[in-house]
Amino acid sequence: MFDKQYRFKGRHALRVDQLTSAFDGESKAQLFGRNIDIYTNASLIGFLYGRTAELDNTKNPETNQVYNQNVMGDRVIYSQEELMFNFRLIMLLDKLYEADEDKRIDKAFRHIGENPEDEERFDNYVRGGVDVLYEKLIEGAIEPDDYINNLYEFVEEFQDRFNSDISEEVILQLCIKDNWENS
Repeated sequence: MFDKQYRFKGRHALRVDQLTSAFDGESKAQLFGRNIDIYTNASLIGFLYGRTAELDNTKNPETNQVYNQNVMGDRVIYSQEELMFNFRLIMLLDKLYEADEDKRIDKAFRHIGENPEDEERFDNYVRGGVDVLYEKLIEGAIEPDDYINNLYEFVEEFQDRFNSDISEEVILQLCIKDNWENS
């Protein structure tokens, strides 16, 4: 698993292209530098936002070929550890996909790559994450400042949505509690 080229297709390929394209001709600034950066992050974004997307086969009207954006195999292999961590995390946490906790643990650690539906679930989250990133970062942006504002708003929303309940005091209490119980 995660040992070969990955291919974004259809509308997701177009969206990956826009997410990695320079949005400022002068500075050549980009939101993402490489397709692999999107691939490694999109699954978590899709999962956290509860977004999945089916494979899309939108075609280029000029060539009648399905749009493609590749993540080269060497990049996937280089990022294999991070991708595997993301896969395991999603398999462990996705109670909607598998309600039974023991089966989720098996999917994450014992039976990796044995069930094509697990890989498809992960890929659905990748595509859903691409959709979220596109909607939050690209849609409505025209000028370079629009892209920067969208990025800032997305980071702020992410912080509020997923990290607002976590404080340093809570983390310290958990650390002290764990250390106290293990002594």
